[in-house]
Amino acid sequence: MRVFIDSSIFLRLLLDEPGADKAEEILEGVEENRIIGYITPLVLEEVSFKLLYAKMSELLGTTNIWRIRESLRHDEEKRKECMRVLRKFYEYIDYLYTRGLRIEHLVYEDWVKSLEIIEEYGLLPADAIHVAVALRLKVRAIASFDEDFKYVENVNTIP
Repeated sequence: MRVFIDSSIFLRLLLDEPGADKAEEILEGVEENRIIGYITPLVLEEVSFKLLYAKMSELLGTTNIWRIRESLRHDEEKRKECMRVLRKFYEYIDYLYTRGLRIEHLVYEDWVKSLEIIEEYGLLPADAIHVAVALRLKVRAIASFDEDFKYVENVNTIP
C-alpha cells in the first residue's frame, strides 16, 4: 500500500497524543515494508517546528511565539534541549528512510496544483501541497488525523 504521511501522524506518536496507537501502526507498516510511505521536506518542517515549539513551551511555561523565538535565539541551554528532541526525530526519520520511507521533492507544479485544491476544497496551503504531491505521485491514500483531507476527491484517508 502506498500512503502519503501527514505531519499529524508523526506528531501524535512523538507527542504521545490521542491516536498515538494508530499512528504507531501506520509507521510500523513502513518499518515492516507493508506500507510504502511518502513525505516531503514540508512534512519534516511542520513536525520539526511543532516539536521545537512544544519543547520550548514546556521549558518556558508559555505558548507565546515571540518569547519562544527570543529564547531559542539567546538561551543556549534551552536551544540544546530543543535540539535533542529534533535530533531524535531526525534519527527516527533516518531509520524509516533506511526501511523504505520516500522523501519526495516539491516542484513548482505542486504549488500551482495546490492553489486549485485550496479553491476547490478549502484546505490550508500546506495540506493542499500534500494533496498535490500525493496526486502527482499517484498515491491515493493520505495518513492523517486532519479531518479536512476527507473531503478531497480521489484521496482516501487513514486511519
